[in-house]
Amino acid sequence: MEQSKHGGTAPDEDIRALYARLDDLSAAAERGELAMTAFLTPREAKYACARLSHRLSCGLAVCWGGYEEAARVRMILLPDYAEGMISQETLSANPAAALAGAGLEELSDALLAAVTALRIRGSGYRTLTHRDYLGSLMGAGLSRDAVGDVLVESDCSAVVICGERMAAYLADNLEKVGADTVKVSRLSAGERPQARRLTQPIQDTVASERLDCVVAALCNLSRDKAQTLIRGGLCELEYEPVQDCDRAVEPPAVLSVRGYGKFRIDTLGDRTRKGRLRLLAVRYI
Repeated sequence: MEQSKHGGTAPDEDIRALYARLDDLSAAAERGELAMTAFLTPREAKYACARLSHRLSCGLAVCWGGYEEAARVRMILLPDYAEGMISQETLSANPAAALAGAGLEELSDALLAAVTALRIRGSGYRTLTHRDYLGSLMGAGLSRDAVGDVLVESDCSAVVICGERMAAYLADNLEKVGADTVKVSRLSAGERPQARRLTQPIQDTVASERLDCVVAALCNLSRDKAQTLIRGGLCELEYEPVQDCDRAVEPPAVLSVRGYGKFRIDTLGDRTRKGRLRLLAVRYI
């Protein structure tokens, strides 16, 4: 990926295509329409927020994925006539309720239809994982941007965020997840999805803040192997591809290594008597 003149990462082809879509949606919002993206990845959402910072600052846009701190969100662009009717803080906390409270019930109903939630419950005789649910959804012919987060609630149930049309399709057609028979239902009125992110704690020490040192420790690899992964384009730091082995990691940070998983680095400091840095992180299971 290209480097910008400011030293950051320049938008790649996918992000430039996202910008074009956002510009079209902005034009629709200026004409008085409610406009929205499909579900965005965290990286896409970061760029979308930068592109639409002017609308976000005046309460005319919000990222929403069905609950606070959702990883995958839709960027919702409100019509220009709603400017000044809702504060950004109120809109971000609960956009549908904020719109209804401002007398914009039609927009509130449209947003509820755009971001709704289903519960998928198995028989209880098999343990179902995030991968099982996502695999069954993709196997049903869905594209990944058609659904938001998949929240595992227990060994046999999960909540899936999606749009109203997709919810109706899944309710009628999804019968199995993995090898288990499942039932699909809507969340009850007023019930909010609860994130349950399973993690595995990691404690280690590293020689320095270099990315290759951190990847080696998190993935239990040699430093040479870690460097091969990084140079091969298999690592993302804060949702950006990175191929510089000597890139400094600054916590808190999210690191993904293809084939090894996703990690959250919480602490990288407090040197030991041997001069190594203490690493505290978690791996998402």
